[in-house]
Amino acid sequence: MTRARSAPTTTNDTRPRGTLRLLGPAAVHQADPAAAWLPAERQLLRLCTRQLISYRPEPDPDDWRALAPVADLAADVPSTYNAGLGTSHRCYVVHLRPGVLWDTPVPRPVTAHDVVRGFKRLANPLTRHPALAYFRGTLRGMGRYCDEYAAAVAGRPATAALLAGFQDAHDIPGVFAVDDETVVFELDRPALDFVDMLAQSCASPAPAEYDAHLPGSAELHRHLIANGPYRVVSWHPGGTIRLEPNPAWRAESDPIRQQRFDAVEFRAATGGPRDLADRLAADDADLPWGVPSGPVPGHRLDPCLVFNLRDPANPAVTDAAVRRVVAGAVDRAALVRIARAADPWSEVRAAHTVVPPGNDGHREPDPLADPAPDADPRDLLAAAGHPDGLVLTAVHPDTAEDLALARSWAADLGAAGIDVRLVALDDANHRALLTGTGDAPGLRWDLATAAFTAPWAYGNARVFLQPLVGAGPGNPGGYRDPRVDRMVERALDAADPREAVALWQEVERLLLADAAVVPLLFRRATDAAPRGPRVRRAAALPALAGLPDLADVRLGVDR
Repeated sequence: MTRARSAPTTTNDTRPRGTLRLLGPAAVHQADPAAAWLPAERQLLRLCTRQLISYRPEPDPDDWRALAPVADLAADVPSTYNAGLGTSHRCYVVHLRPGVLWDTPVPRPVTAHDVVRGFKRLANPLTRHPALAYFRGTLRGMGRYCDEYAAAVAGRPATAALLAGFQDAHDIPGVFAVDDETVVFELDRPALDFVDMLAQSCASPAPAEYDAHLPGSAELHRHLIANGPYRVVSWHPGGTIRLEPNPAWRAESDPIRQQRFDAVEFRAATGGPRDLADRLAADDADLPWGVPSGPVPGHRLDPCLVFNLRDPANPAVTDAAVRRVVAGAVDRAALVRIARAADPWSEVRAAHTVVPPGNDGHREPDPLADPAPDADPRDLLAAAGHPDGLVLTAVHPDTAEDLALARSWAADLGAAGIDVRLVALDDANHRALLTGTGDAPGLRWDLATAAFTAPWAYGNARVFLQPLVGAGPGNPGGYRDPRVDRMVERALDAADPREAVALWQEVERLLLADAAVVPLLFRRATDAAPRGPRVRRAAALPALAGLPDLADVRLGVDR
């Protein structure tokens, strides 16, 4: 995508500020808030989009202010003190900040109707954003709206007109605009983390022009409309991206972001960690793109294995006994060595639970409650009814590190009598497989690698588990269990956070007992990430897994 450029006419300081240069190794394939969910993609969206609520960059990510939600597009964070939160804690009234404009040919205000449109787009059945699981279980009527949306589109050619027609004719009962400046959210139950949910990039408002394009499509990427400090002027998915100042942005309307540069450029790099560090030291770039800039409180689950329980290539994976063989056969110590070599900027440790350290609900494995299998994996596989072994198809991203990790755990499974056919997918196909929005042509699969990052860092007991067990689209393996469903409902209904954490821990125990997911590695950003000689400040954002807030980066050229 290329876009005609006009000179910035903002009220900000217009002195030359230079270009912020980002260099690989992560790729950004999505800039549609309804489809983008990788941390590197959300890092880009923070420059171009606004959310009702956000987080302020702080030099110390352990500072409570780095974790506390603050008003962004909203005039205030809704609370009982400002009448934005009802006494039942089920109704949030949000008033929009004046002066926030869309970068349209004639700039116009962002309205409450745009916020509602953003939530309707999030529910579309084509992209199935992982965060949708949180909103389905919280917003009044969101689950039914998603199901009706999917039913209306099923079996019909997906067109922008079809999707826009459904959204125009149907409303989410718990999301509505009172007027242009006021939007109301009604919840099925109180949710202490709802304000953090509103801070997610997928909860961004959407301009009316987006109704003319399919969510996440190349066509939409040629018509992106910004309301943040920068706008996309050149877009080559997976390659180079160039952002320039958004002329419709006003500093006085944005308490979170800055407009410090004449341009922000993203370039992909194919070399390893040493090559990337050398290029940064040589001033070929300022910061690594998609690499954390500093430590954050919590780890992320990266990667894990999920099983295809909807339509596996080999029905044997629907047997929990077989899945337990897979879980017990993997040599995680070998994976740790591979990951540390490929990712020297993270603390890496073996994972035996779903919720990583530093997040609410993390528990260390209990040898009595979580005994490790002491039998030979081949004997366990034979006891599960497969004395002659199995053949499974496993998919993973097509990066060098993912391939090395996959070859390692596939060899472990081979020693256990399970022959693994590895299939590397590019980002688009891997993402479609995990969200259930499509498969590579002719591909049926049994195992897939996935990664999960906490989108908020406080009161986040549900964030790793709910997407893995939730109803509706977005659950990557399609795992469902009535016992787990009942436990989830109890956890969501719990008024005491300590009770909620205990219930989510029970959800995790049931999930691991069924071996529906196999945790492999935990990672946490350290402060060892390289940076170019011009960088003076790059505050790590916990909500972005330690990636820097690019709108707050300071270079030596700054005065």
